[in-house]
Amino acid sequence: MTTPPDSGPQGSPQVSGSWLTRGRDGRLSLFLPGEQEVVRWTEHGSGWQGPDRLPAPGVLPRVVLAQGEDGYVHLVGGRRTADGNLELVHAVQFQTGRPMLGWSSLGHPNRIAKWTGDPAAVVDGAGRLCVALKNGGGGVSVRLQQTIGGWGRWQDLGGRRVRETIAAAVDGDGLVELFVADATSVARWTQEKPGAAFAAAERLEVATTPAVFSALTTQNGEVVLFFSDEDGTVRRWAPGHEEDARLLLEAAGPGPLVPAAATIDGHPCTVLAQETADGEIAFAAYPTGNEDAGAWWTPTAPGAGNGLSLALCPDGERGLVAAVLPPGGQPLLNRQKTAEDGFALGRWKPLN
Repeated sequence: MTTPPDSGPQGSPQVSGSWLTRGRDGRLSLFLPGEQEVVRWTEHGSGWQGPDRLPAPGVLPRVVLAQGEDGYVHLVGGRRTADGNLELVHAVQFQTGRPMLGWSSLGHPNRIAKWTGDPAAVVDGAGRLCVALKNGGGGVSVRLQQTIGGWGRWQDLGGRRVRETIAAAVDGDGLVELFVADATSVARWTQEKPGAAFAAAERLEVATTPAVFSALTTQNGEVVLFFSDEDGTVRRWAPGHEEDARLLLEAAGPGPLVPAAATIDGHPCTVLAQETADGEIAFAAYPTGNEDAGAWWTPTAPGAGNGLSLALCPDGERGLVAAVLPPGGQPLLNRQKTAEDGFALGRWKPLN
């Protein structure tokens, strides 16, 4: 999903983060970036409405989504300025299916701004958006929305030659945690109180691969980082509770790994999903906090080919919903079968 810093994002539209969301009214929405627009489908009754084409003038076809407990959906993207620099821009949907509040500029941590990778976006417990981005100096910068309106200044967290992928999540106290990797380690950044500046916390000395690097807030409010090591093994790290990362299972394939919290047989569980080398989507699940119970991959075949984008979304009592986006195709959905024992999914189906 990344491109050289001097060229900017190219190719087909890309979306990262939870591009499948659930509003306060219980309805799902699915967002995809396009040229000069964001395309949205909205759950309506037993089917879907859309696509609605939401204007995104000048916004590059790569969008990051974040959603807080208030249900607001935040969209963060990049836009070229008149002088050829890059700025981050932000829009928000307050209600399911309603128009978005128009795009506003967040600026950029560098005066002369070039493409340095997709930003990470997450909403804290007070509804404030946090945006983190690899900066032009090879470190990471972060900017926080203010509760009374507006934004704070960019904070430079330092770092050298960090990777473009940044993982972010919010703990049970509503505080943001950031994870950043370089060639030999993973650095963690935390807040002491809501809205506070970030401070360096633990550092895990481990070499990671860029494809698998994502954070999840579990049902008990613990933030967990999932990554793959150089041997292709998926590991789980719960800072503050574990000094080292625990081995989970071999990676299912080369694609990004997407974690989600789900309920299985009435128990809190963690579900992992990843694209395989054959273009299938493999799922694994284990009881949250009981990794020793084991996890193994079960492949499913959406029949969409390689290069899928993948999203998971807890859908209340209806269980977990998975969505894949084939390159140049229409989204496909799959739902957890909550009436069956264990973790079971139905068939992949197009939106209808």
